[in-house]
Amino acid sequence: MLTLFTALMLVGQPPVPQGMLIAALPATVFATVDHSEWCPAGNVGLDLSTGEHAFTATAPRQSCNDRDLKRPVLKLRLDGARLASVQQAYRRAQIEGLDACRDGKRPQKIVVSNGGTPILVLTSGAETKAAPDSYSCWSEAALQLHRALDDTVRSSHQR
Repeated sequence: MLTLFTALMLVGQPPVPQGMLIAALPATVFATVDHSEWCPAGNVGLDLSTGEHAFTATAPRQSCNDRDLKRPVLKLRLDGARLASVQQAYRRAQIEGLDACRDGKRPQKIVVSNGGTPILVLTSGAETKAAPDSYSCWSEAALQLHRALDDTVRSSHQR
């Protein structure tokens, strides 16, 4: 499923001009947010250069098992300190990577989530990266970026 999503994110990406730095390219982040052990997670797709994002909230508990559940997609814009916070976390994740278990390393801690494993995908004009399927292998930079997105979205879209 994640591979399919990653492939879809790559469609329509412009070619990278020779010698251009990754930091200067347009970048987007997709993540599941506001995880719940009872209801499907929300999600956000954020354009880091403009702050424009599409957000789908977690369903209210009383309706999350409804087979006909339809959750609206809100299209808004982050700016100022909120956007800067996510941009900073994104830069750190680009530099440090998302996978703490790369090169055969073992996780330093086991992470258990009743709400399931979050999804975090970073896309620039040069590449697409996804956080590992094992939540225990997420790097500190990946965890920080996900927290920044979750906190920003939660504070921007209070129910």
